[in-house]
Amino acid sequence: MKKHLLLLAALGLWGMAVAATPSDTYVYLQSAVVDSLDPVQGYDGASNGIIENIYETLYSFKKDSLSEYEPTLATSYEVSDDGLTYTFHLRKGVKFHSGNPMTCEDVKYSMQRNLVVMPGDSGAWIFGSVLTGYGDDAMTEAKRALGDNASKAEIDQFLDQYWKKIEAAVTCDDMYTVSFHLAKPDVSFMARLLFTGAAVVDSKFAVAHGEWSGTEADWKDWIGRDLRTSYLHKHDAGTGPYKLVKWDGNNVVAEAFEGYWGGAPTIKKVLVQSVEEEATRLEALRRGDADRVDVNSWATVNAKVKQMSGVKVWSDPKWSPAGAHVVFFNFNVQGENNPYIGSGKLDGNGIPRDFFSDINLRKAFAYCLDQDAIYNDLFEGHGSWYTMALPPTWPGYDPDIPIRKLDLDKAEEYFKKAWGGKVWEKGFKLTITYNAGNTERQTVAEMIKANVESINPKFKIDIAPLQWSDYLKAARAKSLPIWPLGWGADYADSDNFIHPFYHSRGSLAKRQNFKDPEFDKLIDYARTLVKPEQQAERFEIYKKIGRMAYDVLPNIPYPLQSPFIITRDNLQGVYYNSMLSRDFYWKDISKK
Repeated sequence: MKKHLLLLAALGLWGMAVAATPSDTYVYLQSAVVDSLDPVQGYDGASNGIIENIYETLYSFKKDSLSEYEPTLATSYEVSDDGLTYTFHLRKGVKFHSGNPMTCEDVKYSMQRNLVVMPGDSGAWIFGSVLTGYGDDAMTEAKRALGDNASKAEIDQFLDQYWKKIEAAVTCDDMYTVSFHLAKPDVSFMARLLFTGAAVVDSKFAVAHGEWSGTEADWKDWIGRDLRTSYLHKHDAGTGPYKLVKWDGNNVVAEAFEGYWGGAPTIKKVLVQSVEEEATRLEALRRGDADRVDVNSWATVNAKVKQMSGVKVWSDPKWSPAGAHVVFFNFNVQGENNPYIGSGKLDGNGIPRDFFSDINLRKAFAYCLDQDAIYNDLFEGHGSWYTMALPPTWPGYDPDIPIRKLDLDKAEEYFKKAWGGKVWEKGFKLTITYNAGNTERQTVAEMIKANVESINPKFKIDIAPLQWSDYLKAARAKSLPIWPLGWGADYADSDNFIHPFYHSRGSLAKRQNFKDPEFDKLIDYARTLVKPEQQAERFEIYKKIGRMAYDVLPNIPYPLQSPFIITRDNLQGVYYNSMLSRDFYWKDISKK
């Protein structure tokens, strides 16, 4: 731990290395690495866990409640009778960290920035699909509508119409009244506005530092841009109770914003540090160098954490995760000189890019995943079984769908059928990846490797740990043939699982090149069911999609462990909200 204590001092959080964190300081060691601090670009738990404390949305969750929202940057709102207009009355007297006052223009700029840029690996689709009717950036939509051979004049005309929709999507009625105009009614719109991508950005500060101007003049220059190259990637333009001091790519330092409209929080300094090794995180917890640490499994909690003095395990049988974990298959692997598919041929030294397009292979791999061992050994019975990629407590989940469990005889049967018998004859070699430090996903990868290789000596699987940012980048680039990954809800509606996992334009299905017209048709239709009396029908459609997914097998859902939070026992105010990326807001905690 010496190197970590020295790092704290070097970052200027404390003036000296100490054995216990000060009473006004919160130190959290997490396993993942922050990808981006731009609210539009950030789309992973590590990033959003910071963003949700330095930025704010119009409404936010009321501590641990998923159904109760409380006014934040807005004080009230109304919805038009046709469900197409949401009007919010903004809180007066709110200051950004720059000192600039927050007005309607900032809210307008922040949402339109989502609609203008729409990075392909971000959550901007959450708003575009509802406000403009488009789920991708303007150029992608133009090519989809016009084809690759469209003329410049045709593209320009399409882009002009796209811009008009962006302009019409958000309007300022006055300095403190903003209206959102939906392309079509959406039952989940209010829930979507609680996602960090809807955080309000200081428009004057952003523009002054080279971000989009907020006008039509340069909007085309920002279409589809990777915002990791822009100013807000590493700089703060929020109103939140904490302001960013520094992010060096591995460590985030924040401090309380004394001008916060809600009153200065008790915790004055925050350090969130990415530490890959679980043993190092546990040692920091034991010594009191960290107030909270990520622990990978209940097995570790029971074997190591509960024996530590001064440490508390927060858990509750009522806690239910808003997430799903699956093993993804890529139906058409991308990337030149791809290291994960070997020779790129079915010759015993690699796999073809469409290797997993064969349902027999997907079934064979599914029967090589020991789900009982995950639930009983890794989670020690603290978990939930998943029949589909939707949390079991959410509407539309079907508990009666079968679960494929370990069966090597069936796996062998399907391997022999795959690719007309060529897989069994020639063998294959591929690489399964996981994010380094995540022992759960490492276990899943090792389990698949051991069971698959035991069936035929010609089957060879390598396992490669990747840094979190590299893991996400590879998945988004569609270069991974098979990989385990989790998904946490962006907004509290079942659509936020069904569409990403099963629609061809879903943010997860796109990564695996999964396309099935029957899935798309049902999901698109379900999105038209917005009236209260239509919700039962919508949820029955989701159950049907779950049953279809069992047959088609685009991914393998596997158990998810019951939530827990590990802290020092002097940390107070801790609660669990499954919709928050890191369970609770920093402003609500203190130390005794």
